[in-house]
Amino acid sequence: MNAKKTSALSATCLVAFCVLLPVLRSQTPSARPSVATSASAEETVTLSAFTVEATTGESYGASNLGSATRLKVAAENVPQSISVINANLIRDLGAYNYEEAVRYTPGVTERQNVPNGSVVRGFLVSNRYRNGFRVAGYESDITNVDRIEIIKGPSASIAGSSESGGFVNMLTKQPRFTAATSAALTVGTQSFVRGQFDTTGPVADKRGAYRLIINRVDADGWRDGENVRKTGIFPSFTWKFGKRTQWTNEFEYLKVETPPGFGTPYLAPVFNNTATPVPVPTGVTPRTTLGRWADPNVYTSEPGNGRRANVSALYSTLTHQFSRVLSARQSAVIYRLRSDTTRALVQDGFFFDNTGDLLANRTYEQDVQQAKALRLQGDVAAQDKIWGDLLGGQVLAGYEVSRDISKRTLASGNLQPISLLNPVHGLTPLTPLATTISNYGKNGSWAAFANAQASFWKERAILTGGYRRDFSKASWTRNNLNGRVTNSGSVLPDHVNSPLYGLTVKPLKWLAVYGVYSEAGSVRRQQSLYPSIPGTDPRQVLTWISPITTNKEFGVKTNFFQGNLSVSVARYEIVQHDNVRNQTDSSQPGGQIAIIEAGNTAKGWEMEWSGYLTKQLIIYGGYANMDTQAPGLKPNGAPRELRGVPDHKLQLFSRYNIREGALKGVGIKAGLVYQTSVWGRAENTYRVPGATRYDVGCDYAKGKWSYSLTAANITDVIFPQAAIGQGSNTIAAPRTIYLTATHRW
Repeated sequence: MNAKKTSALSATCLVAFCVLLPVLRSQTPSARPSVATSASAEETVTLSAFTVEATTGESYGASNLGSATRLKVAAENVPQSISVINANLIRDLGAYNYEEAVRYTPGVTERQNVPNGSVVRGFLVSNRYRNGFRVAGYESDITNVDRIEIIKGPSASIAGSSESGGFVNMLTKQPRFTAATSAALTVGTQSFVRGQFDTTGPVADKRGAYRLIINRVDADGWRDGENVRKTGIFPSFTWKFGKRTQWTNEFEYLKVETPPGFGTPYLAPVFNNTATPVPVPTGVTPRTTLGRWADPNVYTSEPGNGRRANVSALYSTLTHQFSRVLSARQSAVIYRLRSDTTRALVQDGFFFDNTGDLLANRTYEQDVQQAKALRLQGDVAAQDKIWGDLLGGQVLAGYEVSRDISKRTLASGNLQPISLLNPVHGLTPLTPLATTISNYGKNGSWAAFANAQASFWKERAILTGGYRRDFSKASWTRNNLNGRVTNSGSVLPDHVNSPLYGLTVKPLKWLAVYGVYSEAGSVRRQQSLYPSIPGTDPRQVLTWISPITTNKEFGVKTNFFQGNLSVSVARYEIVQHDNVRNQTDSSQPGGQIAIIEAGNTAKGWEMEWSGYLTKQLIIYGGYANMDTQAPGLKPNGAPRELRGVPDHKLQLFSRYNIREGALKGVGIKAGLVYQTSVWGRAENTYRVPGATRYDVGCDYAKGKWSYSLTAANITDVIFPQAAIGQGSNTIAAPRTIYLTATHRW
């Protein structure tokens, strides 16, 4: 029997065991009365199976998780590495966007060129999930995020065709049945102004609850010519139909204007994707040295460039608890996005002119995209324990259906070369914008999934299994330039099997040892070798790919000081096959070529900590050591590595609360992030130096008022985030200072 059939059988047996557990319990003489026959039991019925509890006190992290099994599960019972950035940590970091919120999470690197994007364990993670739902191109604002849960490694049994690096799930702020209102104003460097209003409370004698969050951000970007504008409105409403049924509706409206992304050249001493030195004309003395960063304030795009987007969405969830054992949920999502991005892209391959100035060629593009999505999800959960908690189990089974409509128009042109020392903007383009892509398409999919846990000997041993099968529905794309319609139909094989199985053993109450195996894949499909030209172009080449990623991980989870401090250590190996990477190359048709990589590997170990060291000192962070390998060789003949991934990275954030004396109510915060150098560009032709950044801050609370001061990147270092190419890299913001005043009613 092959590995896939074995894993599917294992997961099926585990699910069957958990389904039969309530039946076994009903045969046990000591079983408690059922809800149907006990009025007192009915009073205790709560909608808890799907509800992730808020973190108590001021601690970081979380004691229970909602992403790993779609249910509320104790963190130590999950055989996977999962990082939690909760509301306390988001507040103390002074994080005003997703990138800032994940700064101290081990194994995770923020990216600024896509909304809410990450690099997790060396692999790009662009899909976004909201309360467990994947929403294509999902974009929101951190003001409506209660916490972020990041599963490390592929988690396809949870998320379908998930990405190799992991699964990022954002849990939103929910209506509360206790009245509370707050307003906050933040001012900072780069003309940063942010206003936020949040009110929640009960209605109709606590049969319902509402919440309304409004925020507005206005700021200049830290590069010349960039702006940040955000307006977000997030109303939500929950209604209880008796003690067992609850209906929650959340609406989101977001209007954003953000910088175009990338934009910081690294003046690498090599030319393009070869090891050839940058040529210097005969008799010319260069006016700059190479092997360093360009001035981060240099604006390589054009005035007025940026990304403008409008998002509107409705999320509706109906939950019913049939008994203490059995619950069900049905959710629906309607999502609409329109974005318009204009930007200039600096090409790799710098050159000196006859005056010794360093220049780079640029292309120019306008990318207009529209997306509409309808997604349905239903699931049923059963949980129970018998024989004095000697035997326990929980199972969740459900389905997902999605339908997406997309439109995209891309126009491209060429600008005059730009000086990387003293840029001049507004020059006449070499070639005007011309439409190269104009597509309209529909696609969809449906999936069935089940996730289960079986526990033995009062949770001293826990088996975890997940199994999911995704099916692709027929989809089609119309090329508006030539009228051709491409219908994918049913491509064999038209489904993807995604297993996960793991074991957790707890020899001591404070120690859990686990191992897990998981897969993530997607349907076999045709891939264009030249993505920027039509499929009908005689130069086009099509090939078949079957993307799949495997993950093997084992680790230890511990807690100290009566559970107040959690520490975990994990060893992992992720292998990715048939990954498609688009590479800019002016020598190829359309200026781009799709590189199909087989055998991208990331392996290493991570340590993560969160919680109290003392009653006054809270810490969060971790250490990651990662070795990577990619197909092909570096210019020097050595094995190639994944770009932008440091061998070593250390993150530590701490907060110290003063609880007595004249300074009572004061909190002092500090953090550091250290990383070693990374390879730039996929061909590993240059190396970006490592860096260490420091963040500090303090806050003060008295009565209904609180004040917070944050100084991020206090030493003003250039801290790299993604080494895409020598012409366009992403780096963290320079020194930034925020001051926030908050009033609560």
